[in-house]
Amino acid sequence: MAAVATLVEQWDEIVQRQPRDWSSLYLRLHLRDPAQSEEAALAISPLNPWHDGDWRSGVFHFRAARRYGYGAAAQLCRKRLSTLDGLGIVGTLTLERQISDVRPVHTQGVA
Repeated sequence: MAAVATLVEQWDEIVQRQPRDWSSLYLRLHLRDPAQSEEAALAISPLNPWHDGDWRSGVFHFRAARRYGYGAAAQLCRKRLSTLDGLGIVGTLTLERQISDVRPVHTQGVA
C-alpha cells in the first residue's frame, strides 16, 4: 500500500505546478476522518477557512495569496498544513482554481 502524501507535500506539489506569476490559489481540504473537523478547524483558523453547509463534514476551503491581496500568506498556509500533519490529521488538498498576474490598482484617493 502506497504511503499517503502529507498535506505539506501536497501543498508543495500544488505550488510547484503554478506559473511563476501566480497571485491567489483557491484550495479544498478534504479530511480522511470528518471526526477530526473540530481539531482541524482550530489549527487552520488563521487561514480563514469556509465550508459547504456543515463544518463537521471534514471539507474546508481556503484561499492563499502569494504577495498581496485576499487570502492567507502562502508561508502561513504551509505552516498550518504542517501543524495538521503534526497532529496526525490526514487529508487531500485540491486546487480548485488559481489566479495569476494580479496587480493592485489605485481605486481611491490621489494616485
